[in-house]
Amino acid sequence: TATVRTMSAASLTKNVSAGLLRQGGAVSRFQGFPVCKRQLFSAVKRQSPSTPGSAIVRAAISAETPSAVPQRVVPDTLPKVYVYDHCPFCVRVRVALGYKNVKHQLVFMANDDVHTPTGLIGKKLAPILECPDDGTVMNESLDIVQFFDKNEKYGPTDAIAPMSERTDIKAWMKSTQSLLRLLHRPRYMKAPLPEFQQQDSLDYFVSGHQLPPFEKAAWKEELDMATKWEKYEEAMARTPELLPELNQKLKELDGLIHCEHYCTEGIGFSYDDVDLWARLRSLTLVKGADFGPKTRAYLDNLSKRCDVPLYDCMAM
Repeated sequence: TATVRTMSAASLTKNVSAGLLRQGGAVSRFQGFPVCKRQLFSAVKRQSPSTPGSAIVRAAISAETPSAVPQRVVPDTLPKVYVYDHCPFCVRVRVALGYKNVKHQLVFMANDDVHTPTGLIGKKLAPILECPDDGTVMNESLDIVQFFDKNEKYGPTDAIAPMSERTDIKAWMKSTQSLLRLLHRPRYMKAPLPEFQQQDSLDYFVSGHQLPPFEKAAWKEELDMATKWEKYEEAMARTPELLPELNQKLKELDGLIHCEHYCTEGIGFSYDDVDLWARLRSLTLVKGADFGPKTRAYLDNLSKRCDVPLYDCMAM
């Protein structure tokens, strides 16, 4: 815990201006804590004049900065996480493990590999957690996240705050579902992702993943493979038509993200971020996606913090 000397709000502001807090750009440091200057000033303004300066700093730090990166956890036998790289549910687990700094083994399954997941959990699903040391095998992404966050073996518990009751982000996700399927799915088929390294894996995905306006049942039963592939190519060709709609939705999203460290104000990194960031990652495959400044910083910061790469280098 840092020791911060007591000062008045006015004195704190003066010292900030004088350079007591400085790191260049938008991010500064006070006694070793990274602080967003704008957010610190906002915290100062919210306090009453009688509030001790040290309390102001503590409030700013606790409310506006990320938690310190925890000590690296390296189990004697690494837990295995079976995933598809493109899958947002798989990315949830990767984000959580990265945030908690737990070393683990990623196993990228081919998309048409039915044998591996069925052998582990009796059906073809991902992600799957396997802990060879104690025999734990489980699926369901948020259950896996909770398993690691509640177990002292994997570092400090409850490092990830519970999901909030926000409805605005859920509404945004729902409003973009069809649009994102038209943009994401054709690009998955063209990107060099590990689960799609052979034609059988590509065909398996296209066979089972419909594009709007088709419903899943109609897609599976009424279209042959050649027609499905044609629909994927048609969707890719619609990119110039779809980009303006996407960029308008991204503009709306930027107003919903609190800061680069987490999306929901007042609770820090939470299950909100585990879910939202995992879904936004695929949008970095879309060349021309115009991310707002907060969204871009959020994507980049958590990519580094959670050790999950984005797709910018292969955007198309």
